[in-house]
Amino acid sequence: MLSNTYELKGGIKGVSTFQDYLWPEEPTPLEQINCCECGLNKHGSRMIWGEGNPEAPIVVLLDNPVAREDREGSPIVCGTRQTLQNVIHQVGLDVTNLYVTYVLKRRPVRAYDKPTVRKSCIRHLYFQLEVKSHYL
Repeated sequence: MLSNTYELKGGIKGVSTFQDYLWPEEPTPLEQINCCECGLNKHGSRMIWGEGNPEAPIVVLLDNPVAREDREGSPIVCGTRQTLQNVIHQVGLDVTNLYVTYVLKRRPVRAYDKPTVRKSCIRHLYFQLEVKSHYL
């Protein structure tokens, strides 16, 4: 969880009611879940299709899904998600307003050929956005 205190310009301090948490994960379509075209499946990470509200009017696109679990498999909220959730909270939105998805659908855990992997993975994003186009 991020600190509950913050300081504005001029030294004004405040307290936030923000609490980070794991957003609901949208299941990966069955026809996509076993994709191994990009090679990231060899990194041992699972496919993460998206998080939040799949029917939300706002879509946030990130490069890759970063960690949702620690090494023992326990759920965690990584720093990227904490920052995003905190900003969303500060502007008065919540998980019902947003859907987060990724160019890469698996989290890379070691070096990889970025241009080649992105070229392979972008088709999943295009498919996903086409399916969601009636919500946007």
